[in-house]
Parts: sequence; structure tokens; C-alpha cells
Amino acid sequence: MPPHSTPPRKKTDDIDRANLPANYLDIPLQEIGDEVPVYENVNIPHLWFPFCLPSNLSTPQAAAIRRKLNKLLETKSKIPTTNKPWTKTALSTELQKTAQAHHPIKSQQGVGNHGPSLPALSRFLKKSGGMGGGNSESYYFGKMLLEKLRIWNDEKKTKAREKAEAEFPNGRARNDPEHMWIICRADERPTYSELANFPRRLDGFD
Repeated sequence: MPPHSTPPRKKTDDIDRANLPANYLDIPLQEIGDEVPVYENVNIPHLWFPFCLPSNLSTPQAAAIRRKLNKLLETKSKIPTTNKPWTKTALSTELQKTAQAHHPIKSQQGVGNHGPSLPALSRFLKKSGGMGGGNSESYYFGKMLLEKLRIWNDEKKTKAREKAEAEFPNGRARNDPEHMWIICRADERPTYSELANFPRRLDGFD
């Protein structure tokens, strides 16, 4: 193999899952402060919050989860242990199963663990510039499903993920500029990069 080539991904049949549950959705995830922490981020520097009001651009971490979920749909791969392909309907169903096996969490939809409906998931997946959905059920349970799939497929954490875990031991804050306010001085202009890098606090003041 050339020194700079990407290692080939393991074939599904080559993965040893002896220590995993029979269903990928039953894979336990570590919680910190009653929440599965999120570390994903897409750095978008030099974008400013005008006058410190909610912006209509999506939050970077929501964009990362959205991109991965859309990629899952585009690959036409099969849902683990089934012959069913990933479709929006199937993804919504799997996210609801993930949510209902989890305890209620606080999101922009309120407090609950119902999981996103198909229309809610579709809205999240279609978002681009506006209303990032970084504090939605689609985002939170979407990151959980993706992490379970990563473990099921025996995929290693990226260097960026390992660095983020060290830098943000409690994970990043779940933010959506459409549903938050930032208090700052008149001469301050927080960037999207700064918002995306807000650490998650465990004192209820996220």
C-alpha cells in the first residue's frame, strides 16, 4: 500500500462484533451529565453575528451531523442486520427507536424522547443557511445514531474527534442561533467559530 493512501474500510463480514449487542441500537453510549456529549464541528471562521442577535446561518456542529445523515441516505447502504436501505422514513423510524430507548432531553421542541417525525427530520436535513437545528431532536438523536453506527462498523475516531474530546471533556454546547440570544458588549461581534466552540456546561447555563 502506498505510504499516503487511505486504509481500506473493513468489509461488514470481516468485523468482529462478539462483544457488541445483536442490535446496533442497543450499543450503550457514555453519558456526561445525563447527556451524550457531542464533539463534531465544522470550522467556519470569520462569520459574524450582526449586533449579537440570532443569526440565520446554521451552527457548525449541526452542519456536521446533517452532512453525515445525508451521506448515509446517499450511500444506499443497508440498515444493520436488515436488507432495508436507508431512506428518510427508515431513518426517522431508527431515530425514534433511539430516542425512546433514551431518557427525555431538553431541546427546542421541549422536553421529551419521542424522536423526530419524518417531516421534522426532513426539515433538518434540508437546512442549509438558515435555522441550523443545532438544538433539535433530529440533531441530538442523530448524533447518537451515528455514534452507534461508528462503533458497529468498527470505525476509528478521527484525529479531530480525539482532539475535541481532550479540549471539550463535557462535549460542545448544543446551540441553534435561531433559538438563542448572546449577551455581549456593543463592540463585540462573536464569530460562528466561537459559538461552535462553546464548551458544554453542566450547571444548566448552556
